[in-house]
Amino acid sequence: MGCSQDAEQMWSQSCFITRLVSSTVRISETAGSLIKRIMSEGDLKVVNKATDGMADLQTEADRSAQYCIEKSLLAKFGDKLKVIGEEDVTSVVPNLEMDVCLDVLQQDSKCSEELRSIKAEDVVVWVDPLDGTSEFAQAAKSASPLLQQVTVLIGIAYKGRSIAGVVHQPYYGNGQGRTMWAIVGVGTFGIPIIGESAKKVVVTTRSHSTPMVTEALDILAKQGLADSVERVGGAGYKVIKCLEGAAAYVFASPGCKKWDTAAPEALITASGGRLTDISGRPLYYGTDAQITNTGGVLATPHWVKHEDYVNTIPAHVKNALPEFVSKN
Repeated sequence: MGCSQDAEQMWSQSCFITRLVSSTVRISETAGSLIKRIMSEGDLKVVNKATDGMADLQTEADRSAQYCIEKSLLAKFGDKLKVIGEEDVTSVVPNLEMDVCLDVLQQDSKCSEELRSIKAEDVVVWVDPLDGTSEFAQAAKSASPLLQQVTVLIGIAYKGRSIAGVVHQPYYGNGQGRTMWAIVGVGTFGIPIIGESAKKVVVTTRSHSTPMVTEALDILAKQGLADSVERVGGAGYKVIKCLEGAAAYVFASPGCKKWDTAAPEALITASGGRLTDISGRPLYYGTDAQITNTGGVLATPHWVKHEDYVNTIPAHVKNALPEFVSKN
C-alpha cells in the first residue's frame, strides 16, 4: 500500500467499507490529477457520444480518469467488486493508485454492525470520472471559474441504496483541490457543513434546462421556497452547493444518471439531508437499476424540510417524470 506499519495494522483491522472508501479517496485524487494534466496539455480530444443530435461530450480526461478509477479498484479489491462507470471507452494510463487515506480508516469504529458485515460482492460502485464535462470542455484555462464545477464522483451502493461516496473537486482553491467523502451513519468529511441560510438559494442545471424545469422553479419561487436560482454544472457541484448553504438542488427532468447522483447522495444523506427524485421517491442503485433517473432529482440539506419542496412541485410535473423499473 505504500504506507507505514501502523497504517497496515489499521487496514487489517478495518471493515471492507472503510477500506473501500479509504482507497477510493486516493483513487479519486489521482483521477483528478490526470484530469488537470490533460487540461494543461491542451488537447482534450473531445467527442460527442450523443446519437440524437444533442450534446453529450466526452474528453480524453473522462476516458483516462475512468480507466484509473476502475482498474485501481479492481486491482485492489478483485473482480467480485461490481463497477458501473459512465465511460465505456477507456484509455491506458501508466500508473494505478494503490495508496489509502488514513483519515477514513480512523473512522472505522463508528461503522454499524450492518456496515461491518458488507463484502465486496455485496456492493455496486457507480463512477462518473468527470462530472461537468461541458464546463471542462468550455474552460480554456485552469483559471476559468467553470472548472470549480468539475468533480470526480465515486458512489458505493448496498441493497440498492447509496451508503458511501467520494467527491473530489480537482480545481478547488486555485487548483490544489479537495476531497469530500461520506459513509451514511458515520458522517460527511472534507467540507464544512453550513447551517440554515436566511435566503433560499436553489441550484439547478446550467445547460440542460427544459420548460418543466422552469415551471418547477417558478412555482417554488411563488411559494417562497426559492428566493433566487443559481445555474451551475454537474450534479456533484450542485450537492456541494447545498452543503455550503443552498436550500435545494432541483432538476425536474430525466437527464441525470445514477453515476451522477450515487456519490453526492451519500454526502448529503450522511450530513442529515436528503436526495430523492422530484416526487420524493428514493433512488435505486442495484445492478439491475435503470441508468437514467427518470423521476428527476431533488436534494435538500439538513436544515430544510424536504417534503416542502416535494409537495410544492405540481402533480402534472411529477406525473410527467415517472419512475421506471427496467434497466436502460
